[in-house]
Amino acid sequence: MVEVATYEKMKQFVGFSDADASNLKQLAPVFAKHGPGLTDGFYETLAKYEETNAIISGRTDALKATHAQWMAELFAGDYGSSYFERRMKIGLVHVKVGIPPHFVEAVMDVIRTGGLAAIFAELEDRSQAIACSQSLLKLLDLDLLIINLAYGEERLERLTAFTGFSRRLIENCINKAKK
Repeated sequence: MVEVATYEKMKQFVGFSDADASNLKQLAPVFAKHGPGLTDGFYETLAKYEETNAIISGRTDALKATHAQWMAELFAGDYGSSYFERRMKIGLVHVKVGIPPHFVEAVMDVIRTGGLAAIFAELEDRSQAIACSQSLLKLLDLDLLIINLAYGEERLERLTAFTGFSRRLIENCINKAKK
């Protein structure tokens, strides 16, 4: 099972710092204003494609509420183990409902580009806008990392259940195959 230590290491890898957490908290009012439009665009994009529309059809309003909560947590200032655990649950839900991982990666562009546009529309100080943009991109990348970890976890669990092999044996096989 993926542990929070992996997430903490990746935070270090991308340079996510207390300054980033502070920048993100400053963005809360920006995204309170622009978030609903970003959420609408997110689901409009998903609705355009047969594979994803089949998953969201008839549930869009409930999903938008969940998405708004996800977005609010981006700017809440807590990026520790509880954040990781909530994001991992979200990732596992994506896996469970069958959203192909490439759609998860691609649709995040709606949040990236729309988020950056919102930041630059609302923050007059260019250096502050750049710093806040960098913080947002780091956190969105960390969220994608967690979702990708959830896909990997689920695949290992399926393979373990299907083969009857222990997880340790399967991971050892994967590691041997790398060489």
